[in-house]
Parts: sequence; structure tokens; C-alpha cells
Amino acid sequence: MDSISDNPTDDLSSGIEMRLGAPDGGRGNGGVVLEEDSLLRIDNKDPEDGAASLDEFRAKAVYRNFCLMSVLFSAVPAAALACLSLATARLGETGAWQSGVLFLSYTLCAVTIAIHIVKQLGSKRALIVGMTLFCVYIGCFFFATLIPNAARSFALTGAAIGGIGAGILWTSQGTYFTEAAEEYASFSGMDLSESTSSLGGTFAFALLIEETTLDLLSTLLVREFKIHWAVVFSIYFLLAIVATGLMVFVKAYPRSKERTSGNKETASLGGYRTSTFYQATATLQLLVNDSKMKYMIGMNAAFGFAGAFLDSFVNGEVVPIALNDSKASLVGLLVAFHGGAAAIASLAFAQISRRIGKGPVLYLGAVCFAWVAAPFLIQPSLDNWTFEKLIGIYCLQGIGRATFEGTLKAVFADFFSYDKEAAFANIILQSGLTGATAYVLSAQLSCPQVSTYCMEYRDGSLHDVGTLASCVVFASALGIVGFARASCLQASQGQHRRLQEAANDQAGSFDRNNNYDSVNTRTTGELSRRQNEVI
Repeated sequence: MDSISDNPTDDLSSGIEMRLGAPDGGRGNGGVVLEEDSLLRIDNKDPEDGAASLDEFRAKAVYRNFCLMSVLFSAVPAAALACLSLATARLGETGAWQSGVLFLSYTLCAVTIAIHIVKQLGSKRALIVGMTLFCVYIGCFFFATLIPNAARSFALTGAAIGGIGAGILWTSQGTYFTEAAEEYASFSGMDLSESTSSLGGTFAFALLIEETTLDLLSTLLVREFKIHWAVVFSIYFLLAIVATGLMVFVKAYPRSKERTSGNKETASLGGYRTSTFYQATATLQLLVNDSKMKYMIGMNAAFGFAGAFLDSFVNGEVVPIALNDSKASLVGLLVAFHGGAAAIASLAFAQISRRIGKGPVLYLGAVCFAWVAAPFLIQPSLDNWTFEKLIGIYCLQGIGRATFEGTLKAVFADFFSYDKEAAFANIILQSGLTGATAYVLSAQLSCPQVSTYCMEYRDGSLHDVGTLASCVVFASALGIVGFARASCLQASQGQHRRLQEAANDQAGSFDRNNNYDSVNTRTTGELSRRQNEVI
């Protein structure tokens, strides 16, 4: 009984303030602090009550599912990339043109239909569609090897269809990656940047270790067991088909829904839209409307040019001539060094990115891409190249590749999370277009006579290798400068958002205080009226 006030009006006032919450946060009248304390108790429940354990269980489930997706998904691009590395070595000039068609089809798909398909089907079903079509590209190597007279028709047709599949596949993979990273962050307690770094490293490792295994398989079967190349390509083809079928066991995320955010980037794009026209042009709209995207072109161009330089010139000409390997049986082994270096680096970069940020990792990757080509400008004579020196070139490409498959895609998820489909389609647009350009240049850059950088290929044609190598170095330098600028813009936009949020919070607090003062005035009037009635 002692806890009850003798004055009934005091009890009434205290009760009203308890319900409303005093703006001054006074502890004596049961205001906001009590409400905040109760929320803190709810948000920080003891792990023994099961809430924390449930989130931990869900986070592990998300991670296991992402690992399953990574392993199954990676089988198809790993097989395709193993074929791509052998295209010029096995098919000659047809292989160079085939690679150009593949990258051109890949790029056009990303710019036109890929986003529409991903938004309509959802990321998982779009993954399956893309993987299925990409299998056609892998299968074309089997048929081109089995029926040499029709090799050109099989190669170019398979490249055109496979490019469409690759465009859908990598756009949907980027979407699925971002969706999984957001869910993993929500359950694990990480921020989104940490989550993308962690999952990005996991995905890159799965892709690169599978690619390395398949590269080694070709060398082992052909060189040691004298297996025909048609059998090797049939193994790749069957593996890709089986992995595609098993994708039904991967979790499906809901399709992207219409949503609009108040941040600057989304406002500039008008939010998510469902019209076919918008989805068909979203890639270009993001490139035009978000300044950061323009500055990311260099990083993707470095990957596109370096990869084409390695596949068309180093695999196709340097290895057969320098190592006297006319059957290209050592290409798989050397590419395996590239994949192994990339797989190891991807795990290391995932941890480094979480500690010092993603920027230094991307700068390192760009430097590595430059040094894939720069040694051939310094030492152009192919007779001076040895197996050991070539291992160094492939390892440099592998380290650069690790930054592209893991760190760069994590950066895109961070920078452009408001339109993830268009963001990852831009990776395809930029790397695909530069890759296609590089493959065409490798076949068409001719010169009048043999000189320091004008080299005679095995088929007797003369090619200007110096210009192609210079393009790789220039793109890498552009990537470093461009990413530095994009990072500054991202930091500036982040600061602007934080200031805007702080201003909005302050305005909201001011409105709540005014509302409290108004209600408190009415309450005081009501108390005075009741006291007068009692008197």
C-alpha cells in the first residue's frame, strides 16, 4: 500500500506519462528509457532461450545451400572455360572466331533479355535455363572434334547459343549471390560487406578448383592415357548436364518485386520497374545513370583483354612453339596452374577483404592482369620462353582471376545492391564486349613482315602481338584509376545517405517532441478540470 500515491491526480499523471513516454527520457516516470530497455532485453536475449541458436542454425543452412549451388553451378562454366582455353589450340582460327562469337552473343544477351528472364523466372530457374543453354557450347566441341568437316558450323552455332546461356547464367548467378548474401547477413549478424566477401570467396574457390580439376583431366587423359579429344569433351558435356539436373535441389529465392527506395541511386533509376522495355534496357540505364558504373569498366576490360590474350596467343601459339607441343596436351596442365593459384588466392582474398577492405585486392588483381601481357613486350621472342616462365604467367592470370570472380563481384553487390540484376549484367556487358573485341583483334591484327612484335603464327599468318599486349596493360591501368574514382563516389554517396538519415531522424524526433508537448498540455488541462470538480 505504501507504493500507491496518496494523491489520485499524481497516479493519473504518472500513468498517462508511462503510456506516452516522456521526451526527456526521465527514469522516474517510466518514459522512453524504460521502453528502450525493454527493447534491448528483447534484442539481446540469452542464447539459451533459443533465439540466437535459431539464427545461427539458419545462417548455417543458408551457407550450406550456397555451397551446394556453387558446386553444381560451377561445373558448367568450369567445363566451358576448360573448352574455351583449348578453342584456339584445338580448332585454330575457327577457335578464335568461335570465342569472339561466344563473347559477342554473351554480351548482347546481357544487354537485352537476361535481366527480363531473371526477373520473370527468379534467380534459381534462370540459373537452370542458363546452364542448359551453356551446355550446348560445351557439346559443340565434342561434335566438332568428332566430325571435323562440319567443325566450323558446330563451333559457331554452339558459341552463339552458349553465349545466350552464359549471359543468363552469370546474370542470375549475380542475383542469387546477392540474395544469399543478404539472407546470410541477416541471420549471421554480419554486415552486408562482410557477407559478400565471405560468400564471394567460397563461390570463387568452388568455381576455380573445379576448373583446375577439369584442366588437369584433359592433360592426364590425352598425354598419359592417349585418350581421344572427343572422349575428353564428351566427359565435360555429360558432367555439365548432370550438374544442371541436380540444380533442382537448390533453394529458390522469391522473384524480385516492385520496390522503390529513397536513396539517390534508386531515385535516379525510378526504382524497380516491371515493363519489358525497362528490363531490356536496365543494364544500359544503370551504366548511364550511376556514375560509379562507368568507372568500373576498366576492371572488367582488364579481365576481358587478359583472358583473351592468354587463350588466343599464349595457349594457341606460345605453348605449342616454345614447348614444342603441337597437340596442345600441356595447355591443360598450364591452365591448371592458373586455376590452382586462383582457387588458393580466392580464399586468402576473402579474409584479406574483411580485414583491410576490397580495394587493395582489386588493385593487386589489375597489376597481375597487366603482367600477363607485359613480359611479352619486354621479351617478345618465343624461343626464350620456358615451361617455368609460363607457369609464372598463368599464376599471375590466376591471381587476377580470383579478384574478378570473388572480390570484384562482391564490390558490385555492395555498390549496386539496389539493382543487382542490372549490376551483374554490366559485368557481362563490359568484360564480354572487351573479350569479344580482344578475340577479334587477335585474329585480325595483321602486319606486313616479321619484326619484334609482328609474329608468325603456326598457320603462316602474321599478327601484331604488340598492340594486343599493350591493350591489356592499358586496360589494367584504366581499371586502377577507375576503381579509385568509383570508391570515392561510393564513400561520398554513403556519407550523404548517413547525413540524410540523421536529418530525417532529427526531424522525426522533433515531431515526436511536439506531439508529446501537445498531448501533455491536454493532459494537464484534464487534471486541472478534475481537481476543480473535486473541490
